[in-house]
Amino acid sequence: MFEGDAVEQDGVFRVGRVVSVEGRQVHVAVDKLKNGSHLLFRGGIVRNVAVGGYLKIVKGFSELIAKVDGEVVEQDRSASPTYRRGVDPMSRRLQVSLIGYIENGRFERGVREMPLLDNECFILTEAEFGLLHAFVGDSDTAIEVGVLAMEPTQQVALGVDAIFASHVGIFGNTGSGKSYTLAKLYHELFERYGPLEGFRQRAQFVLIDFNGEYLNRNPSDGDNRSTAVLTGDGNKREYALSTRRDGGPRLPLPSTAVSDLAFWTVLLDATEKTQAPFLARVLNSDYWDRRLADPADLLTVLGDMVLRATKSSDKSIDRQTLLNLLAEVQTCLGPSAPQELADLIDEFQTNLHYNATMTKFFWGEWSNYIDPDHSTWESLTKDKVVALPIDFSAIEPGIDLIRFKIVLQYYNDIISGFSNREHLSPLIKRLETRVPDIKKLITADDVQAYDEPLIVVSLRDVNLSMRKVIPMLLCKHLYDQKKENDPTNARYLNLIIDEAHNILSLESSRESEAWRDYRLETFEEIVKEGRKFGVFLTLASQRPHDISPTIISQLHNYFLHRLVNNLDVQAIEKAVAYLDRVSFEQLPILPRGVCVLAGVSAQVPVIVRISPLAPETEPNSRTMSVATDWLRPLDEAASSGTELLEAIDEAAQVPDASPPASSSWSADEPPF
Repeated sequence: MFEGDAVEQDGVFRVGRVVSVEGRQVHVAVDKLKNGSHLLFRGGIVRNVAVGGYLKIVKGFSELIAKVDGEVVEQDRSASPTYRRGVDPMSRRLQVSLIGYIENGRFERGVREMPLLDNECFILTEAEFGLLHAFVGDSDTAIEVGVLAMEPTQQVALGVDAIFASHVGIFGNTGSGKSYTLAKLYHELFERYGPLEGFRQRAQFVLIDFNGEYLNRNPSDGDNRSTAVLTGDGNKREYALSTRRDGGPRLPLPSTAVSDLAFWTVLLDATEKTQAPFLARVLNSDYWDRRLADPADLLTVLGDMVLRATKSSDKSIDRQTLLNLLAEVQTCLGPSAPQELADLIDEFQTNLHYNATMTKFFWGEWSNYIDPDHSTWESLTKDKVVALPIDFSAIEPGIDLIRFKIVLQYYNDIISGFSNREHLSPLIKRLETRVPDIKKLITADDVQAYDEPLIVVSLRDVNLSMRKVIPMLLCKHLYDQKKENDPTNARYLNLIIDEAHNILSLESSRESEAWRDYRLETFEEIVKEGRKFGVFLTLASQRPHDISPTIISQLHNYFLHRLVNNLDVQAIEKAVAYLDRVSFEQLPILPRGVCVLAGVSAQVPVIVRISPLAPETEPNSRTMSVATDWLRPLDEAASSGTELLEAIDEAAQVPDASPPASSSWSADEPPF
């Protein structure tokens, strides 16, 4: 630029001078001729400075960058007290905060020096504005995510390292575009890196999908949307888990993970002081394994347990205890349970009686009772159990076998008086209900099953108790496995949890305090320590206030969509240090598809409109159009639908009332 051109530009772009400096807060007096919304420069229009915009403060050879936080109008004390035509007695003042400086053609974040009074202030040129929003370092790779909401011509690109080698938080109310932003980020990543063999070998992404939003849809079903959410089938494996039916997909875990104490502690919500130590005794002991190696030996142990129970004076042991023991054995054996076992249960049900007053068992009819002291008592009880033709090898290794050992240990402990029944019985009740569910969801498989770079685990059809258990089990297993087996970080693990409040809730009335602490401590460890092990978290949630503040504060990058609840806004204010006041105050009024981007990936907080995705790659989370859907008959019959629409049009006297498609959006707005 020639000297004359520079002078001309400075004359147009100058907006005022510094009149006050208070730490990072600077006040600027705006020139009287620069109060319009736009300025003219060489036949073009330049947007004037406004709240949320930026200023350059020139201090000698230094160029300081500040963000406009607010503005006020004050009476100009230097103006004449008498009215004079053409003289404006009011003066415009800007309140700005220093955010960085330009040096050697680069914008650097931070405050290196303070301006002086009377330093000149300028609107940023197009080149300077570009430097401010050049977020990708020279050694990083850029992916495009959107445009500036206030400057649609300015593309926003982020560095792959800055985003995906960090913990990311995506927060926003329902319908604000949160799921769309998550899909956009990972779609762009897989578009760039998906075909690369090194990426397929060294990157592992596991997405916990609570609502089935990221499952691919089958175009043959008549729906051309969501056929390649995030990426195509070549880079993706889906597990649409379900507790509603048998025979559905099951998530493979190594046998070592299934037999791990943490697995059963999480599954059964075991208490720290009594139930967890009990499980540890079962899993760490080989007693029942040695008994199982000899079926006759195990039957003898079972028979002895029945005999000891019938001769016990413990009031907590009654007939139902023995019936439950045999019924549990029958359940664990499943279809392989012999008919003789069912017959023995029926026989005990009919002939074995218990007098609670005397705390004694009896056998037979009331007129011909036999008590436990009789010489034939052992033949009536123990011997019948020992004689059962049971093949214990039919019990499937893994979950079923461990359940069997837990049951045996429980009844052995309470019959022996070793454990308090009241302490352990809730654990056994949860065992009875959760094992059948977990068997529908998980299988023990030592073969490497996660070959694809992206694994999507859908929990849409999983019941409430398992919706918390599965993410805990999977994330803890993957994290522990990564720490133990990959000390050199040969692979990178990204855990993506959509609707993260379902698993990271700070408070829940449905769980014990011990279980809540264990759950939160697990994920707090991942977010605090995971980076050094090559493990990263991406969390998406509509309720940030419900998530542990420790977890939110440890995130590195934030995509903040519209948040209207005061508790959510306050949670962000307390935890996120990257936000300036202007960006923070816009959270409740952000349009759909627009978010505040803040964190290590961005030089400054910016308001971004996320770019649209192709319809076939969008998540299955579109905002419903009830006004349109209610016009269509349930059977989707075209003729019936046409008749209904014509009737509505006629009644409303609307010349053209053709309903928009349920997924119609404005041209400049992505379909969130």
